[in-house]
Amino acid sequence: MPRFWMLFGAQVFGAFADNCLRNATIVAIIAAASVSRGEDFYFFGELANEAGTIVSIGFTLPIFMFAMLSGQMADRYPRHVMARRLKFLELILMSLAALWFFLGQALPLVLTLALMGAQTAFFQPVRFALMPQYFPPERLNRANGIMQAGTFIAIVTGLGVGGYFFEVENGRTIVSAMLIGAAVLGAALAAKLPPAPPPGNEKVHWNIPLIAYRYTKEAAKTPGVFFPILANGYFWLVGALLLAHMPIFMRDQLGGSNQDYALLNAFFALGAGLGSIIAGVVAPRIREPKQMSAVALVVGMAALLGVYWYTRVPFTGDFDLFGPEGYPLLALFVISSAANGVFAVPMLSSFQANAPKAISARIMGVANMTNGLFATMGAILASVFRNAGVDPAEMFLVLAAMGGVVLAIMIFRFRMFHGRHVGAEGV
Repeated sequence: MPRFWMLFGAQVFGAFADNCLRNATIVAIIAAASVSRGEDFYFFGELANEAGTIVSIGFTLPIFMFAMLSGQMADRYPRHVMARRLKFLELILMSLAALWFFLGQALPLVLTLALMGAQTAFFQPVRFALMPQYFPPERLNRANGIMQAGTFIAIVTGLGVGGYFFEVENGRTIVSAMLIGAAVLGAALAAKLPPAPPPGNEKVHWNIPLIAYRYTKEAAKTPGVFFPILANGYFWLVGALLLAHMPIFMRDQLGGSNQDYALLNAFFALGAGLGSIIAGVVAPRIREPKQMSAVALVVGMAALLGVYWYTRVPFTGDFDLFGPEGYPLLALFVISSAANGVFAVPMLSSFQANAPKAISARIMGVANMTNGLFATMGAILASVFRNAGVDPAEMFLVLAAMGGVVLAIMIFRFRMFHGRHVGAEGV
């Protein structure tokens, strides 16, 4: 499967670089929040405390804005050529971001991250559309499981080293070098992707709101597409909310360090990768993979309730993530995130396999637009809930409640679908 590994490598090196940079930026700005204006990574005084939200919105909002345009282009132009050019652009932007990080310039760094979000908006529909083009439907769950697992392992590594190395000697140089190295490898692998001609030749429409409405409507009437797109967007919402919330949770509820924050995020992403591997192995062997998603939601909700119960009283003294008080929290986060990974893979495979081939990349554009919208909403909600008085531990109650709403919708849809079939059989 050499073509898979070329695409896999291009994706995971990009995911590593994105998350390494995002987490290092968040840690750097929050660490500088109490320092005077002349210091490195200064970011508008008290506004620096919202760095998790601002950085997340800066990265995900462009994904929402440009997703439909990128989906159209991936249906019109050769997808392997688009992937190569976009990865070369990533190399340029990541080199620029590495320079700003090395120099300690927060505002240019956040703006460059927003450009990286736009690059991601154009790459993801291409990547999503290449999967069913390279693999038949019966192999999609396994391929997606491996791809998702690799992506989350890259996220684990990126989150961990981005937050960790910022505070070590020569950390800026190390992080900057890793960003450029990952971008070079991603571009080199994308250059080896085999030809993947587009399925259509329709012109690109620049009226983005109109075309977004048109293809969202198309996705909504295609069986097995729209609800999985929304469910996958929920997965992004949870991830963005947690990324924006974790620095405050670690500081105010646990009393941990920036390095503890980076490592806790890494464990959360590690769990998601493990869940993706589990889903990729199990889903092809069961009759209805979406039922596995529902079970995963229940497990994830229980783990989130466990996080709330365990941290509802702020920790006092020196918190040790790898001590007796840290191990239960690590276990709960890994279980919760693994459940999220199991939840997401069947949803992703469903809309990939069911999207009409002639407009598959545009449907993936709808999915990417939804992901960007939900991720932006998650980052905003983290700030909204916090300013409304929800304490850091109670945020996990909110997340569990949101999971309950999604589960209720899934049960309702399952009953409605089977009710129609039973009625048809009775007739």
